[in-house]
Amino acid sequence: MSDYSNLEMPDGFDHQAFLSIDSTNKEAIRQIDKGVGSGHWITSDEQVGGRGRGGREWVSKAGNLYSTLIYDTNKSLCHSAQLSFVTSLAVRDTVAAFVNSGDVKCKWPNDVLVDGAKISGILLETYSKHGGPNLMIIGIGINVAHHPDNTLYPTTHINDKTDKPFGHFEVFHILAGKMAEWLHIWQEHGFPVIRDEWLKHAKGQGEMIKVRLPDQELNGRFVDLDSQGALKLDMGNEIKLIHSGDVFFPNDT
Repeated sequence: MSDYSNLEMPDGFDHQAFLSIDSTNKEAIRQIDKGVGSGHWITSDEQVGGRGRGGREWVSKAGNLYSTLIYDTNKSLCHSAQLSFVTSLAVRDTVAAFVNSGDVKCKWPNDVLVDGAKISGILLETYSKHGGPNLMIIGIGINVAHHPDNTLYPTTHINDKTDKPFGHFEVFHILAGKMAEWLHIWQEHGFPVIRDEWLKHAKGQGEMIKVRLPDQELNGRFVDLDSQGALKLDMGNEIKLIHSGDVFFPNDT
C-alpha cells in the first residue's frame, strides 16, 4: 500500500488515495457530483480503465503515479487550454527533481520527455455539476517504476534514470507542490509568463518536426507558440497555427 501518511498538502489542496479504481479522472467526476470542489487531488495505486489523450488506453499497472486534480480556474473556458502548459511545467520540474539526466524537456502540447523519451501523460477535461462552476479535471500520469512498450513514441520511467528507486507517493509529494506553485504563477501573472517558461524547456523549437493531424501530416519548422499556446509551424510559404495534433521529431520511431 502507498505510504501517504506523512504527506503535507499545500494550502488550499487536499488528497484522497485509492488502491485501485477505473480512472482518477472518472473518480473526480464522481467526487464533484458528491460536492467536492477545487483543490481536491485523487491518486490511485493502479487504474483499470485509464485513458490518454485522444481516447487512447493508458496502461496503468501499479508502481507509477496516477493522479487527478480538480481545479476551478476562475477564468472562462477559453483560457482552459493554457492549463496544459501550466501542468507540463509542474510535471517537468517534478521529473527533473528525481532523474539524473539534465535533458528534461516539454513537448507540445503537454508531454514531458527525458532524453527524448516520453515519461508522462496529461489529460485535461471540463466538468460542471448542474448549476455549479466549470471545473477542470487535470489528469496526470508519470512513469515511475515502469513504462509501456509498443507506443507511438519512445518511452521511459523515473527509476530507469536514477541511482535508487523512488515510490510514486514520493513523486506525488513533489508534484503537488509544483502544481500549487505554477498555478499560483499563472493566476497572478497570466499566460505570457507560462508561455515564456515553457519555451525555455521546449523540445524541438527551431527544428523540423512532423505534425500528424486526423486527416493529414504536415512537415515544417517549429518556430514559436502564439499567445494562446497554438504551435506555429513554418511551412516555407506560410506559418500555420496548430491547435491540436501529434508531434514527431526526426529520431522518433
